[in-house]
Amino acid sequence: MTENSSQLPALRMWRPDTDLPKLTLPQGFTLRLIREDEGQAWCRCVLNDMGIDEVSQKLFEEKMLKDPNVPKNSIYCIADLNDDPVATATAQFKIDQDSAYLHMVGVREDMRGRGLGLHVNAAAIDHHRRNGHGQCFLTTHDWRLPALKQYVRLGFLPVLNHESIRPRWGEILSKLGFESIVCVDDNRNYQEKILAQRS
Repeated sequence: MTENSSQLPALRMWRPDTDLPKLTLPQGFTLRLIREDEGQAWCRCVLNDMGIDEVSQKLFEEKMLKDPNVPKNSIYCIADLNDDPVATATAQFKIDQDSAYLHMVGVREDMRGRGLGLHVNAAAIDHHRRNGHGQCFLTTHDWRLPALKQYVRLGFLPVLNHESIRPRWGEILSKLGFESIVCVDDNRNYQEKILAQRS
């Protein structure tokens, strides 16, 4: 690749309307909607990611509650034994695109590595499916390897929206230990599989 990685577009993924895998939450955790007064807890889940650099109720309200693309009762969380949100994902609906998105996914730093993101992502996707939006998009970045592994497990496919996407996904697949992945073009037409990059 000739372009600097910081100048490359974010990775775009698309999920066709297929069944979700059967999942069981780890003991001691519950899935629920986040409450409007839990902005600080939400911020801790996504801190230092996606432009979130502070923990405040006001930031949550500005970023999420006042966003017309975030429908009411669409911000999900996994709560711990104290009922504190420790993971979050949002079933965003972009009005101008008439498209469903998985949005603002995060797990609090001390709770990572337990598969909580997988469960909260599935809840947001299921929200879209129950509301008649079976197909879902997301955007993410190459370095978010644990998240990318979850997205692949949940059925998301790379969208070839830039010439850099195929080689970048070749590197990602190699790092994740996958041999190949099905992909689509911008019109969601299936393309030749992306193969893991060989060292």
